[in-house]
Amino acid sequence: MMLLIAKIIAAVVAVVGLAWIAERTGPRLAGVLSGYPLGTAIVLFFYGIEHGADYAADAALYGLLGLAATTGYCLVYTLTATGCEPKSWRPMGVAVLALVVLALLAQSLPPLGAAGALVATAVALLSIRATRNVAEPEFVAVKPGPMMIWGRALLAAVIVIGITALAHWLPQSLAGVMAAFPVTLFPLMLLLQLAYGNRPVMVLAKHYPFGVGSLIVYGLSVSVSYPALGVGWGTLVSFAAATAYLWLYLKWQRRRRGGGG
Repeated sequence: MMLLIAKIIAAVVAVVGLAWIAERTGPRLAGVLSGYPLGTAIVLFFYGIEHGADYAADAALYGLLGLAATTGYCLVYTLTATGCEPKSWRPMGVAVLALVVLALLAQSLPPLGAAGALVATAVALLSIRATRNVAEPEFVAVKPGPMMIWGRALLAAVIVIGITALAHWLPQSLAGVMAAFPVTLFPLMLLLQLAYGNRPVMVLAKHYPFGVGSLIVYGLSVSVSYPALGVGWGTLVSFAAATAYLWLYLKWQRRRRGGGG
């Protein structure tokens, strides 16, 4: 029961925090920050608590392939939403189908170990290139009420509980791939679609691959730090590494756009 409560609290805090950022910065930065390892960190942490540090470390390496599937999901959404009616649910349906197919393909691959990071990076770069000429719609002010915020949190909690429960019966390869399921991103996209249509969701999905590097760094760090330091310290070290990457990336982006230091 305590583990169940902990999972719910962790998911709620992660989603409400991302919602707060999205409402104040817009879907573009929220898309980048959706690559921050919130959902994945929660799932891997509880894998470690329930199955051991070595299990979670191995799952993190399979999760790198899962990141490629999630990035593919965002790519398919972005491309499908282009030219669709603003209220159309077609992009979401096609993207979810793509996510399922890509996740099953990822878990069927032979173990790639840390080389999975190269696959995730290649898919992210491919997605960025494929969508670079996709015109973004005008900024949509996102001002969801409490129902949307807590609805997202509830969905995320259900997803975390479901994934960590299924890990008891699924092959480790599939459990690892599922660790990369967009726990915080998917509820945000789903409920933004309900309230605003697919335009802000498309912007969110388009910018997700820019933040994937943070998740790649986190997964690689977990694969090394969990067996060496344990789940608790390994999580802190991995968060520090992912945060450092994201800080450097955002700093580089500001310099590139002429924003200064």
